[in-house]
Amino acid sequence: VTPEENTVLHVALQFNQLEAAEKIVNLSLSLVHKKNSRGNTPLHVAARVGDSSMVKLLIDQEKKLDIETEKDPAKLAKHENKARESALFLAVDRQHYHIASHILSAAPDCSYAGRHGMNVLHALVIQANSMFVTEIVCKWCCSTLALLSSTSLSRCILKFGAKGISFNMVKKCSSTIDQEDDLGWTPLHVAAQLGNEKYVKLLLENGNSPAYKKNKEGLSALHIADKNGNVNVMKELITTCPDIYELLDLKGQTALHVAAESGEKEVVEFFLKRPEFESLINKQDKEGNTPMHLAANNGHIELACLLRRRGIGVDLNATNKGGFTAMDHVMLRMKSKFITRLSITWEARFQMGIQKLEPEEGSEDKKMSTSELDYMNQKKQTDLVVATLIATVTFTAGFTVPGGFKSGGVDEGMAALSKRTAFRVFLIANTLAFGLSITSVFIHFSISTMYTEVIPLIKGGGYTPVFTGYSTMALLVAFISGTYTVVPH
Repeated sequence: VTPEENTVLHVALQFNQLEAAEKIVNLSLSLVHKKNSRGNTPLHVAARVGDSSMVKLLIDQEKKLDIETEKDPAKLAKHENKARESALFLAVDRQHYHIASHILSAAPDCSYAGRHGMNVLHALVIQANSMFVTEIVCKWCCSTLALLSSTSLSRCILKFGAKGISFNMVKKCSSTIDQEDDLGWTPLHVAAQLGNEKYVKLLLENGNSPAYKKNKEGLSALHIADKNGNVNVMKELITTCPDIYELLDLKGQTALHVAAESGEKEVVEFFLKRPEFESLINKQDKEGNTPMHLAANNGHIELACLLRRRGIGVDLNATNKGGFTAMDHVMLRMKSKFITRLSITWEARFQMGIQKLEPEEGSEDKKMSTSELDYMNQKKQTDLVVATLIATVTFTAGFTVPGGFKSGGVDEGMAALSKRTAFRVFLIANTLAFGLSITSVFIHFSISTMYTEVIPLIKGGGYTPVFTGYSTMALLVAFISGTYTVVPH
């Protein structure tokens, strides 16, 4: 026995010494059930190593021993080590699916347990991506073998491909489908997290009760799928369980809340296209937030616009427990240091991966008081009034130019002083002032109504004072040049 309490059989199996293992078993059958310091039996070692011949040897020898001693023939496969892992779990966890299939066939009453409260189906779903590759390779091999020969070997591989093993394993282990691990996750939760709709469908075919289970965070499989943007999984869940969309997490949030908070546009669009989900649009969580609140508060302005435009019956005046509407959160998100906005171009933001206008955690926006919000609104109103006045004045000046118009001749109706340089300066400055001021007015209107999704402009609501400021300077130039035009030289 080694310091880890491994027997000579453990060591032989660990180093793939099948002949030595056979001799050891023949000499001492009792070693088949011996455990090392970690609680691993020789079957655990063989399942981890991945040699099906060794697994078959141990199970066959145990049957002989059990016939002699009249013990339970599946006892060896029922053993769990100190980490609560069964041999079947280890085989699936190491992607030795042929061994797992053999254990299930030879010992149907084997243990399905795994570490951290998981079971064999958790492991199967976690290894789903590798299983997908295995399926492709298996199908290719099967096609090749079918062309080369019609022997029983090709038929065997066709029958026990990776897909078949998955199907059989789910069927045989159906009693563990709704079993939760230490974090409250069922195999369906894991499949939803990984976005594997094939396994979601396979699990749901054996019972839809896991779809209504929530983990310790209060999240159902639908919440998890929405949070990760797995639309196909979400469709499969809703198709099988049409009322699942009503489930709430610990925050009182629906799947649409979660999608809006996570910025998953495709998921939100799915909900908005289906009339049966209209009730979710204005649904408030425990903090009084609607999906639109959460989208705006987390910097997903485009998503908030989408909810505003396409949400049937969306309530723009809905307030949360803090007294804020979704528009208030949009305004809070747009408050930032002006110099920072100017110093980082939109192209640089894209290259740097900056998606939000404000930091999500620790930002002053979330801690802003109502008085600060009122101050912001007052500044916005002042800027809007100034921009509107400038637009009005410059628009009028464009049709009442200095010097008036010619009243006769071929040039009747043309500006009388159009050939003067000062007049041309006036015309350019006046046009520039009108363009900048009307742009500022347009941005204010867009923000207040969320009518458009010109996101760089709407997100750049902080630029409106710049446009207004430059239009003021242009108006000053227009006034000076216009006055100079009509003054006698």
